[in-house]
Amino acid sequence: MSPFRIAYNVLRYLGPRIAWLRAGVYLGKALGVSRRRFAPRPWGELNLGELTRTGTPTEPDAYVDFKRSNPPAFLFELGHPPAVPEAIREAKVERQPSLADRLKLLGEDRCIYFFRTPSPEPIDWHANPIDGMRSDPGKIWCDIPDYLPEQGDPRMLWEPSRAAWAIDLARAPVHGYGDDAGRLFWRWFDSWMEANPPYLGFQWKCGQESSVRMIAIAMGFWSLANDATATPERWLQFARFSWATGYRVHKHINYALSQKNNHAMSEACGLMLISRLFPEFRDSARWWAKGRHVLGQEIHRQTYADGSYLQQSMNYERVMLHGSMLGLRLAELAGEPVDRSVYDRLGHCGEFLFQMMDPDTGRLPQYGPNDGAWVLPLSECDFNDFRPAIQAVHYLCHRERLLPPGPWDEDLIWLFGPEAAEARQAEPRRPTSSAFEVGGYYTLRRPDTWAMIRCHTYRDRTGQCDPLQLDLWWRGQNILQDCGTYHYSVPGRKDIERYFKSTAAHNIVEIDGEDPLELVSRFLFFPWTRAERRHFSTAGDDVIWFEGEHYDYDRRSWKVLVRRTVVCLGDIAWVVVDDLLGEGEHDAVLRWHMVDVPHQVDGENNVVHLHTPSGEAFVTVTGHPTPSKRFEVVRGRDEQGRVQGFASPYYGERLLIPTLEVAFHGRLPQRVVTVIGLGEHVRARRVASQPNGEHWEVPTSETVYTMRLAGPRRGADRTLLGCSTASDVVRSPASDVSEGRTE
Repeated sequence: MSPFRIAYNVLRYLGPRIAWLRAGVYLGKALGVSRRRFAPRPWGELNLGELTRTGTPTEPDAYVDFKRSNPPAFLFELGHPPAVPEAIREAKVERQPSLADRLKLLGEDRCIYFFRTPSPEPIDWHANPIDGMRSDPGKIWCDIPDYLPEQGDPRMLWEPSRAAWAIDLARAPVHGYGDDAGRLFWRWFDSWMEANPPYLGFQWKCGQESSVRMIAIAMGFWSLANDATATPERWLQFARFSWATGYRVHKHINYALSQKNNHAMSEACGLMLISRLFPEFRDSARWWAKGRHVLGQEIHRQTYADGSYLQQSMNYERVMLHGSMLGLRLAELAGEPVDRSVYDRLGHCGEFLFQMMDPDTGRLPQYGPNDGAWVLPLSECDFNDFRPAIQAVHYLCHRERLLPPGPWDEDLIWLFGPEAAEARQAEPRRPTSSAFEVGGYYTLRRPDTWAMIRCHTYRDRTGQCDPLQLDLWWRGQNILQDCGTYHYSVPGRKDIERYFKSTAAHNIVEIDGEDPLELVSRFLFFPWTRAERRHFSTAGDDVIWFEGEHYDYDRRSWKVLVRRTVVCLGDIAWVVVDDLLGEGEHDAVLRWHMVDVPHQVDGENNVVHLHTPSGEAFVTVTGHPTPSKRFEVVRGRDEQGRVQGFASPYYGERLLIPTLEVAFHGRLPQRVVTVIGLGEHVRARRVASQPNGEHWEVPTSETVYTMRLAGPRRGADRTLLGCSTASDVVRSPASDVSEGRTE
C-alpha cells in the first residue's frame, strides 16, 4: 500500500483527533522537546526539597517519621498486608511455577517471564535472555526505536521490569513465606534503580510499562514497609522512583491517548497512585486531576455499551479493567469517587467477560492480540483464568460476589479488604447464549459445550485477520481454538510474526492463498473488516444457531462473499456451513485449529478422530459441488513462509497443535459443511436437492436431524430454512433473539 493510501486510511479509519495527537508527539521528538524534557540525571540529583511542597521534611529519618505519621488511606494499612483465609492459601495451585518456587527463583536472581517461564539466567535489566539479545543502556529512551534486530522482542526486555516479582513478595508474608521477603524486595528494587537512572535506557521507553511497574512496586513497598530492610534511605529512593515515574507518564500521556487503547487507563492509574501515596509532591494535585479525568474519559471512549472492548482482545480488556478498577478504588479511598456511569460501563465489561468464560475452567477464548500482560497477579490462579478479574469488577460495581468462593477471591481481599470475600453472593448463574451486537461477539451454549463466533464491522482498529472466527469448547476443553499471539517481534522470521495475526492462524476460510487485509504496520491492518450478523437464534429446545457473513474478500480481486452458519444440535454435534459465494475459479482452504491430543486422520472419508481426556471427538468435512482436493492435518510445520500448526497459550510460548487444512479448487459458489461430533462420530450427508433448497441429514445415536438449507446463493434470506428430528415434523428455526445485549 502506498504512503498516500496509508495516510488516507489513517484519516479515514483512525480519525483526525488521533492523527493530530500523534503528529504532536512526533513533532516534539523531531524538535528535540522530548530530549530536553527527559534529560537524564542520577537518582541522587532528585532532591526531595525540590520535589515536595514547602514544609515537607527532607532528611531521611524525618521524612520517614512524616510519612508514617500521615499515611494516606490505601488498599490496606501501611506494613500490614491483608490476611488471606486458610481456604485460599491451601487451595489447589493452578499457577505454575508455584509461589514458593517463584520466591526461590527470586533468591537466585531469576524471575518468571509471562507468569509461566523461569528466566534462564540471573537478571540483567538490559538483556533479552529469551532471544539472546540486549538493549543499549546509555541512550535516552526517546532516542531508542521500539523494534531493533539487536534488541529482539521488546516485550522480553520489559517483562522483568513489570515487577510481578514485587507483587509476589507483597503476598509472601500472608502465604507464610515472609522471612526473607523484605530483603529480596529491596535487593531487586535496588538493582533496578542502579541499572536504570531516570530516562536512560529501554525500561523508560513506555509510559504504560512505567505505570505497571509503579503499581507492582507500590504493592510490594506498602506490604513490606515495616520490614527492617526498609531503611530511611530506601524510603527516599522509593519517593524518587515514584516522582520520576509520575513525571515520565504525565509529560508524555498524549501518546497514550493517541493510541486509543489500554495504555491510557494504566497511565491514568499510575498518576493517581503516585498522587495518592505522595500528596506532598508539588505536582501531585495536577497529576491526580489529570489521571482521574483521563480514566473516566477513556473508559467511556474505549468500552462499548455492551461491555466489549475496542482492542478486540480478551486479555487487553482485562488489562484495561485492572488499571480502571485500581484507579476507581483509589478515587473511592480519596473520597472522590467517579461518576456512576463509569461504574456501569465497567460492570458491563465484567458481564461481557463472564459470558465469554468457560464455566469449568475460568478460561476465555485466546481471542485477539495478547502480549502476556497481567497488571494485578494477586492470586494463584493461572494467567488464563479470568475469574479473579470477573469477581473483582463485579464486586467493585455491585458490592456483591458474582462467583462462588474460590482462590480467585484473593484479588477481592487485596483490593477491597477481607470483608469483600465474605460479601453476599449474587444468585448463582452460568453463562448463557448471548449476543453482544455492538462488539460483534456471539455465544451458543449447551450444558456440556459452547461456541463463540466473531462477526463485526470494525469501528476501531483491526488487530488480526479473523472474520467469522469460531471457538468451540466441550467439557472444559478448547476443541477448536484461536492460536494466540506468541511474539510481537521475531528477528529474522517475519513469517512467524505474520502467521499468528493472519487468516492461516484462525478457524476461517482463506481465499486464493491471501489475507484479505493488508498489514501496513506492526499492529495496523487496512481496510478494516466488515461483517454482518444475519440471524441468531437461541430459543430452540434442541437447535440453536447463528448466521453471519463477511465482506473482506468481496472486493477486487476476489469478489467472494463468505457466509457462515453455525448450528448446535443438542449436546452431541455442531454443524458449520461455509458458503463461498462468487464467480469463476478460486482456491479455498478451510482450517480448524484443534486441541492437541492424540488423533487419527482418515483422509479417504475426510474425518479426524480426536482422543480427548473427556471423550472422543470427530471432525468431518464435506464439500459440494466440488469435493476437497486435500485433507491434511499439519502439526508444527516451521518452514519459511509455510508456518502452520502452532498455538501460543502464553506469550513467548509456541506449542504444536494439530491443524486440519481442507483445500478446494473450482468454480464458485461452493458449500463446505463441517460436523464436529462430541462423544460419537457424526457426519452430514446431502440427501436431496430441490428448487427451494437442499436437505442434509445428520444422524446421531439419539436421533436423525434433517436440515433444510437454502442453496448457496447471495440472494438467500437465510441458510438454515428448517430443522427436524426423526420424531418431529419439519419446522422453521426459532425466531431470532439477541438476549437484550444490544446498544
